[in-house]
Amino acid sequence: MSKLEAQWVSKIEYNSGGALLSWLPVTTLCRGRFILGITSKGLWARSTESVVQTVSDETLCVFFLPVLEELPEVVRCKMVDGLKGYGLSEEFVDLFPFEQVVLAGLRSRSEYWSVLALKWALFVSRSNSLEAELDALSKSGETQKIRHSARKIAKQMKVL
Repeated sequence: MSKLEAQWVSKIEYNSGGALLSWLPVTTLCRGRFILGITSKGLWARSTESVVQTVSDETLCVFFLPVLEELPEVVRCKMVDGLKGYGLSEEFVDLFPFEQVVLAGLRSRSEYWSVLALKWALFVSRSNSLEAELDALSKSGETQKIRHSARKIAKQMKVL
């Protein structure tokens, strides 16, 4: 990736003690509040004013929850368009951990993020973790609406 002929942006990596990270801003989401990009190592990352944060584990996926504020098709199209702008393959979209972000939303105990994550649940690949989280949410979700939605989506997943 680092050999790609593009204008790499250097920014401080989150929680790195000041180390610089090279990355390419790929797309802007959430009406300009959220910049999503890819690092020279091929990792997806988001930028704040001062740092770049990579997607590395589930605990950090909470920082990527704003992705859920837009429709899955819109996010995917924006990511593909941004990648193509750099001459990169749209296959890089598949490296983004959509499932982990959805799981973080479902586990958030926040009605706002849970509702958005439920809207994305059928978009991500079906997994045992996703099915288990939907089952748990259908029993102990924050609101009746969330419990019913989780139950409905879990049933739809079993049919598909």
